[in-house]
Amino acid sequence: MTNLSLWVLVLPLLGFIILGLAGRFMPRTAILTVAWGACGLAFLVSVINFFIMLRSTQHTSDQIVYHWASAGSFSLDFGTLLDPLSMTMLLVVTGVGLLIHIYSAGYMADDPSFWRFFAYLNFFIFAMVTLVIADNFLFLLVGWGLVGLASYLLIGFWYQRRSAIAAAQKAFVINVIGDFGLMLAIFLIFLGAGRLDYAGVLGHTFSGTSTAIALLLFVACAAKSAQLPLYMWLPDAMEGPTPVSALIHAATMVTAGVYLVARAYPIFDQSHLALGVVAGIGGATALYAATIALFQLDIKRVLAYSTISQLGYMFMAEGVQNYAGGIFHLITHAFFKALLFLGAGAVIHALAGEQDMRKMGGLWGRLRVTGLTFLIAALAISGIFPLAGFWSKDDILASVLAEATSSGIVWYYVLWIVGVGTAGLTAFYMFRLFFGIFAGDYRGAAVAAVSEDDVEEEEAAASGHHHGGVVRYNSIHDVQPVMSIPLIILAVLSVIGGFIGSMALFGAPGWSPLVHFLPSGLSAHAPDPTLTLGWISTGVSLLVAVLGIAAAWRLYGKGFAFKEHTNPLYQLVFHKYYVDEALNAVLIKPVLALGRGLSHYVEGDVLDGGSRGVSRVFRGTSAVVRRVQTGYMRNYALGILLGVVVIIVYYAVRGSSYVLSFCGHLLSPSGRTGAALFST
Repeated sequence: MTNLSLWVLVLPLLGFIILGLAGRFMPRTAILTVAWGACGLAFLVSVINFFIMLRSTQHTSDQIVYHWASAGSFSLDFGTLLDPLSMTMLLVVTGVGLLIHIYSAGYMADDPSFWRFFAYLNFFIFAMVTLVIADNFLFLLVGWGLVGLASYLLIGFWYQRRSAIAAAQKAFVINVIGDFGLMLAIFLIFLGAGRLDYAGVLGHTFSGTSTAIALLLFVACAAKSAQLPLYMWLPDAMEGPTPVSALIHAATMVTAGVYLVARAYPIFDQSHLALGVVAGIGGATALYAATIALFQLDIKRVLAYSTISQLGYMFMAEGVQNYAGGIFHLITHAFFKALLFLGAGAVIHALAGEQDMRKMGGLWGRLRVTGLTFLIAALAISGIFPLAGFWSKDDILASVLAEATSSGIVWYYVLWIVGVGTAGLTAFYMFRLFFGIFAGDYRGAAVAAVSEDDVEEEEAAASGHHHGGVVRYNSIHDVQPVMSIPLIILAVLSVIGGFIGSMALFGAPGWSPLVHFLPSGLSAHAPDPTLTLGWISTGVSLLVAVLGIAAAWRLYGKGFAFKEHTNPLYQLVFHKYYVDEALNAVLIKPVLALGRGLSHYVEGDVLDGGSRGVSRVFRGTSAVVRRVQTGYMRNYALGILLGVVVIIVYYAVRGSSYVLSFCGHLLSPSGRTGAALFST
């Protein structure tokens, strides 16, 4: 089979190099040509290779690009692995990434660092492609680290803001924790298998270390995909531009963890404990993040916690060995979550940077395209039939219920209940968000009167130079075509994207193009729900989702009204369970205090003080010696004379002691006593 994946890798890298070196000197049209061209050609090559794969009898190609290293019997090559799993990821990364590139041309139109933004976007695509097509764990680690670097650059893109820099640092540090887990797993893999290529490792049976390897791999996945307890970086990542949020949440970064579990499924299959941990952490994260999203006021943070929750669903599926179901939800989630973030970006753009839900409302009449596409995405993520999220979410829940009934383990029943409850919470907070933005009356202008200042503010907002503030309702307008076209495409995908999944629920078990396309091992051990179980699971989750939407309509259908409650439980959830405050008090402040103390006492008093003491000794000594060098000949002559006198006196005294000792020896009868006497 022809393997064109190297071109998918090189094209975004080439775009990054061109924009990085010459972007600041290029006109905006040229910048877009390079950035769109690099990502667009990468997507085109991916599509061509996809059809080649469909027509080929062989669906796997491991292309060796160059020999990397060899030591004894060990050798390692840089190769590109193209199989149905990596092909699926390439289509998602480059396809959704291209739509975000196009949208960004409008969103970032007036940013002075326009060229740098698109250089970073190309680099992000390159990093994710490296991770996806690597054929061994070492180069997977390289791509893993590059993705973390790309996210750091884009989250902190507006480096003039201290909050953006802090968010970028937080993301980088937490992901380094995951990187460390991945490195330890790679060490154990090499120790057990003696090699790092997928072909040799994934067919190896690890006796005694499979659980440790799987859990360490999942530590890396939990950090990259923002699962408990390493999720804290993702909500803060909203400090970056909104297209960055869409790219991180939909096409790159957070999907890496789900991909890694699916790629390394033979290792996870060797450990039931590790699978239980994956499913349990996924379920707990899904519910935990959904509860936080209930009361958030920043529209991007609602979507951030929603992403964390949806990633929990994916890991739930993989924890019951329904790896194909996890990848299926990854695909559909990429469609509607990219649409949600880009729709939120359109609202923020129209409101001159406003992100507070309390200052929105009534925008349906002004943002029709944005509102309609946002509604489709909200219905899709809520799992409403027949949109994309319905098929992938209910496939996961049905497999969890099937695992519970087949194994008889109560834990999986609890997990299914958690998944169903999370579906209801998801529908509630998504339509709370939708009604808060588009229903009722516009609340932004309520705090400002119409004046010349308002007109100036509107003009600044229209030119893109304003971030935050109040915009008059009549000045709000929908986004330009370069931003609306990606919204429409993603809306269509959010409607029809689920039909690539299983139709077993409707009596068509053979209809599952994605399952048949993906490697057979990804669904070989997945629980197979009966038609009855499938209907029960789907019916219950759909009913709960509808109830969630109805509750949101009842509370917010006529407009968003925020009330600060004194209820302790409400305060606990509203403040995100005080996790950041607890970490700050328990970990960050003590570490900073220790660092400052060590810096002051050890570095200042001991190290710097010691070096300063040595310098003072030499400086004092040199000051004394320096006085000898007067430059006067008489002083030097006097010094020579005194030296001669000292030498003469020294030898005279020394010679007299020898004479006395000799005389004493002669006078003493034994020779020794006399010498001792005279010496005394």
